Amino acid sequence: MKKALIASTLLLASTAQADVLGLTAEVGQFSPDVSFDGRLNDQNANVDFSGEDNTYYGIALEHPVPLIPNVRLQGSTLEGRSASVDMKVESTDYTLYYEILDGLAWIDLDLGISIRDMDIDARVNNSRDSESIVIPTGYLSAYFTIPTLPIQIGGEVKAISAGDSSMTDTTFKIKYQSPFIVGLEGGYRNANFDIDEGGIDSEIEFDGFFVGVFADF
Repeated sequence: MKKALIASTLLLASTAQADVLGLTAEVGQFSPDVSFDGRLNDQNANVDFSGEDNTYYGIALEHPVPLIPNVRLQGSTLEGRSASVDMKVESTDYTLYYEILDGLAWIDLDLGISIRDMDIDARVNNSRDSESIVIPTGYLSAYFTIPTLPIQIGGEVKAISAGDSSMTDTTFKIKYQSPFIVGLEGGYRNANFDIDEGGIDSEIEFDGFFVGVFADF
């Protein structure tokens, strides 16, 4: 309910007084490896293991109204299991951003801020803990369109460092836009969390390749 309310508020803010809207959507599968180094309550572990294949999604609304930011909603589940560690991070990102460059010199550049709502469930040996964290991050997205080709190369970064916790989520992506609205995308993602919340004091990393489809209306 909380996530739905936030998403509805952001979407209404984006569409208010807009005459022309642009809509993009994406969905795909992320196949990461997982690294856990740290402590959960009184249990310690330092282990690398394979993650689960999980779906990611995103939707963005853009409008021509000055000063009002565009809005983007993204979600993913990062999950992996080993003999000593189970790790699951469900996240929803609510992003407000401005288009700094829109195709000028074949470059698209967006700047803004994201609010990441994370639910973390973890097990180390026989100890379990769960934490819910809401953190703001900076947002940067940059893509270069290869002249005469329907191909874009670029990516995005979301990052913050506050107190004893930090987060960096980096995506490198290649996008192919077909003549029929729907296109293909693929690339590499690295999500690194240095978390000191409640009983969790650990560095957790998910990194690997993804592939998906997108639609640009």
